Amino acid sequence: MTLGVAPDIEALPGAYAKLCYGKGYDSGYKNLMGNDIKDTNMFGINVVPYDTDNLHIELQWNRAFDIFDNMPDSGVRTNLGDIDQYGALVMGRVIDNLNLFIAGAISKTDPNDNLFRFAVDGNGDGDLSDPQDMQNAGAGLLYNPGNKESHTGNLIYLGARYDIPQTGTKIGAEFNRGSKYWVAFAPAGDDIWTSKLGTRGKVYEVYVIQELKNKPISKRGKAFFRLGYQYYDFEYTGSNSWIGEPVKISDLSKANPMTAQMLAPLD
Repeated sequence: MTLGVAPDIEALPGAYAKLCYGKGYDSGYKNLMGNDIKDTNMFGINVVPYDTDNLHIELQWNRAFDIFDNMPDSGVRTNLGDIDQYGALVMGRVIDNLNLFIAGAISKTDPNDNLFRFAVDGNGDGDLSDPQDMQNAGAGLLYNPGNKESHTGNLIYLGARYDIPQTGTKIGAEFNRGSKYWVAFAPAGDDIWTSKLGTRGKVYEVYVIQELKNKPISKRGKAFFRLGYQYYDFEYTGSNSWIGEPVKISDLSKANPMTAQMLAPLD
């Protein structure tokens, strides 16, 4: 849900601002069995002070309250804390048909004392609803037990695209790098491995977009093909996850139980 305003300021063409609200998870009805899970809500402010065909500047802050400990369809059992994000983007057409952009973002966690929990059928009755079946996985909001503290992560994202109007071809390249504690709100990204903008490490991408120049059937119709290549260089575990302390990939060792991971890490 958004509420915006677009003032007419001669020195700031195209400027606008928006307040944004969303519910990421609804905990449902409370019951006598102790359903104390809170809803996950998000609030944000988006400001675009300049927006023309040749230059776009954008600033944003958002905060997610009471982050859930698991994907809703897998069963949420507790809330782990809050996450703030700050972002900035500058995008524009430099010369002729060359488009450039650069973006940066910061994420900051505010964890509580709750830990991610999972169900284990301890008594073998096949019923996982018994509170005694719940086991702590030893992982909070970007921390492991005994190391609870707020963590700040960052992201840099830049790219270039060259357009060839005569043939309807666009050629582009992009690069992004996320730090050890970077958290992106992008777990549903449709990249093949994991959302590239949530990667703790580097991602390189090149692509070609070819528009079909035939006369469209509909008045505003447009069709194109896209061919791209992505290379992921993971530096830390847990990309696109907010649960547990990230570990440097090069430090992982089967001989060291202290680096054991809840999920198999990608390399």
